[in-house]
Amino acid sequence: MPNRISVALLVTATLLVAACGSGSGTLSFNNAPAGLTVRLTDAPVDDALEVVVVFTGIELQPAGGGAPIAVSFSTPKSINVLQLQNGTTTNLVEGANVPVGQYSWLRLLISADQNLQGGSYIRLKDGRQFALFIPSGSESGLKLVRGFSVAQGNITRLVVDFDLRKSIVAPPGQLPNWFLKPVLRVVDELQVGTLAGTVNLATLATTLGTTESACKPGIYVYSGTGVTPDDMDGNNADGIDPLVYLPLIPAAGASTATYNVPFLEAGAYTVATTCNFDVDASPAVSEYDPTAQAPAPGATPPAGYQTMKFRSKNATVNSAVTTTVDFP
Repeated sequence: MPNRISVALLVTATLLVAACGSGSGTLSFNNAPAGLTVRLTDAPVDDALEVVVVFTGIELQPAGGGAPIAVSFSTPKSINVLQLQNGTTTNLVEGANVPVGQYSWLRLLISADQNLQGGSYIRLKDGRQFALFIPSGSESGLKLVRGFSVAQGNITRLVVDFDLRKSIVAPPGQLPNWFLKPVLRVVDELQVGTLAGTVNLATLATTLGTTESACKPGIYVYSGTGVTPDDMDGNNADGIDPLVYLPLIPAAGASTATYNVPFLEAGAYTVATTCNFDVDASPAVSEYDPTAQAPAPGATPPAGYQTMKFRSKNATVNSAVTTTVDFP
């Protein structure tokens, strides 16, 4: 298993919460139920055959306080998120009755205890299997803080981006457990679009001063325009971390690769490509520092100096449409 994958596996699992309700303002709670549906989707992942997450239920917190509204499963649901790719979804919760009103957060309840048999796990292509362990995961679950409304007669759909490339680590000395430290974001499905495009790898390599055969291509998406690209390092001190980052894999014998990034909230973004995707080995380590200054003649370059080169463009994502950004 390459070093890049030993510390972080890509799985962008997305949950869509569809409930009877949408709109602004504060709603008072009553006993009238509304339907709730939760679906899962995922993006491709490297070097894993399965990433199975075992869900035991969900909780919704009324904004006015009080006990969370629980939706428990009579039988835990084991979902291999690798079977759900490129926007494909499967229902986690369908048609559950919940009170109408304003909610302040959603919690996903997951079976992910240390050394647990039958809980969440990852199975690699070499056949090894490891438990996925969330510290206090069974008690606290995965809490997603964002206000939303559930009201009769409308539909609310929340999209939770569950990015395992940033979230799975294999800490030394912890086998047979791998840590699951989820990186999550929540968007409104009615306000999201897709970024897609084609990258000419020969042109990219020439532009960045390398050869196509040496190019290890990747695509990075950042919130906002004019962003100076940085690697994924968990620290915005040296630059904004990418919202999404993916390897680019060309078809056999092709000099182009395509990308597709769904579930991006409508707004402004910077899209960047690189031939140095292999440098970005860990989501918690800065392998590249865009703020690093050139060293004095004969001096040792500072850590991360010029280890990655990017070509970037600005993009605007609109709701319910695909925005195309090509790198010819």
